[in-house]
Amino acid sequence: MGTNTLSKEKDISHNRRFAPDDGAIWVVLAVLVGIGVRGYFLAQPMRYDESFTFLNFISRDFKYLFFYPLPNNHVLYSILAKVSILIWGSHPVSIRLTAFLAGIALIPLVYVLCRRLNNQQSGIFAPIAIAIFPYFIFYSTNARGYTLLVLFTLILALVGAKIAKQPSILQTALFSLIAAFGMLTIPTMLFPIAGIFSWVFLLLFINGHTQNVVLSKFAIPGVLITSALTALFYTPVILVSNGIEPIIANRFVKAQPWHEFSVQVYPHFKQTFIDFTRDIPEILVLITMVLVAIGMYSAVKQRNWHIILILPSLLATSAIIFIFKQKIPFERTWIYIIPFIILVADFGFTYLITIVSVRMKLLLKITVFCISCFISISIMTKNAIASYEEKGVFAEAKIVAMYLKPIMSTNDIIHIQVPADWPLYFYLWYYNVPQIKASDNSESRKEYFVVKKSSYSIKEMTKKPHFTLLNIGDMALYQAVSTSDQ
Repeated sequence: MGTNTLSKEKDISHNRRFAPDDGAIWVVLAVLVGIGVRGYFLAQPMRYDESFTFLNFISRDFKYLFFYPLPNNHVLYSILAKVSILIWGSHPVSIRLTAFLAGIALIPLVYVLCRRLNNQQSGIFAPIAIAIFPYFIFYSTNARGYTLLVLFTLILALVGAKIAKQPSILQTALFSLIAAFGMLTIPTMLFPIAGIFSWVFLLLFINGHTQNVVLSKFAIPGVLITSALTALFYTPVILVSNGIEPIIANRFVKAQPWHEFSVQVYPHFKQTFIDFTRDIPEILVLITMVLVAIGMYSAVKQRNWHIILILPSLLATSAIIFIFKQKIPFERTWIYIIPFIILVADFGFTYLITIVSVRMKLLLKITVFCISCFISISIMTKNAIASYEEKGVFAEAKIVAMYLKPIMSTNDIIHIQVPADWPLYFYLWYYNVPQIKASDNSESRKEYFVVKKSSYSIKEMTKKPHFTLLNIGDMALYQAVSTSDQ
C-alpha cells in the first residue's frame, strides 16, 4: 500500500511538471511566436543607420570596428556583426543576426527574471508580451545594438538579484563585466547600470547586510571594476579614434542650454510613449497599465521589495542622469525600461490568476497567448515593422540599385539626399554597381537623381533638364539631359 501511494505521488508530480499551465510550456510558445514574427521582418530593406554603420565600420578593415567618429558605431555590435558576416557572408540577415538572436533571447530571459523575483510563481505574461512587442520586433530586425543593450540589462538584473541575497566580490566582478560589455555596446548603458546598481544597493540594506558588507563587497568594487573594465574595453576605441572626445563630447551628447532643453522634455517623452506603444491596441496598453498598478499593489501587500523598487530605481536614477546631462536623447535610449514595466505587469497578472479558479486560470493564459498570436499576425499582414520611418527607411533602394547596375559606369554620378542615401549606397555596394569616380569635365558622364518623394523633391536637387527613368512607390529616379542630347 505504501508503494502504491508513493507511485501515485510520483505520477501526480510528473503530471504537474508537464501540466498545461506550466510556465515552461508558455515560454516555449512565446519563443516560437517571437522567432516567427521577427523572422518575417529579418530580410526587410536595409535602413539608414545600419547601412551607414555597415559600410563605414563593419565592412572595412578590423581597425574600423573601433573607429568612433559618431555614436552610429555600436562597437560590440559591430564586432559581433563582423564575425557573423565572416561566417555567413555580407547579407542583410547576417548583418542583423546579432540583433535578432539578442531579441529572441530576451523572451526566455525575462521569464527567468520573473521567476527569480517572484519565488518561481510568475513568468506567463512577460515573455509573451516581449515576444510580440512591436518595438522589440523592430530592433530585433535592425542591425543596431539596442536589443543587445536590453539583454545585458536583464542579465545585470539577474546577477544583481543574486548579489542582493548574498554579496561577494566574484559576483560583483561578474556584474561589472556585464555592465562593461553593455557600455561597449552603447554608452547610454550608463542609464540602466545606474538603475540596477541603485536597486541592488537598496536591496542589500533591506536584506539586513551591514554598511561595511554593502560597501566592501558591492558598491566600491562594483564602481571600480566597472570603470576599469570599461576603460580597458574602450582603449582600442580611444586609440583608433584619436582620443576620448568623440565618445564623450560629440554633438549628440553635449549639454543643451537650459531653456532649449526644458521646452523639449515633455514633447520628448510624449514621442517616446507614442513610439513604444505603436501598433499596440489602446485597450491592451490600458490593460497593461492596470496590471502594473495591480502588480505594485500585490508587491506591497507581499512586501516583495525586488518588485517594489525595480521601476522606481530605474526611473529615479535615469531622471537624475537625464537632468544632469541636460541633453535630450533619442527616444530609443529608454528601451531598457520596457521589460521592467512588463515585468511588474506580469506580477499583477500572476496575482490575478492566483485568486481565480483553476479553469479560469488556464483560460486567462490561453487568452493572453491567443491575443499575442492575433497581434503578431496583424503586424505581419500590415507589414507594420517594415513601414516604420524610424532609422531612415528607403524601401526602394534595392530597386534603384538593381536598375542602375547594368547601365552605370565608374564615370557616372548619383545625387541623393538623407535619409535615402546610405540605404542606396549599401545596395549599390551589395550588387557590385561600379564604384563612382565622377569626372567633372567628362561629356560622357551621366547624372542620376534619386528622390525619396516623402522627404524631398527633384526641384530641391537640381534645375538641370531631366527625364524620368523610374517612378515606384516613394521613389523617383531621374537622369539629367546630357549636353550631347541637348
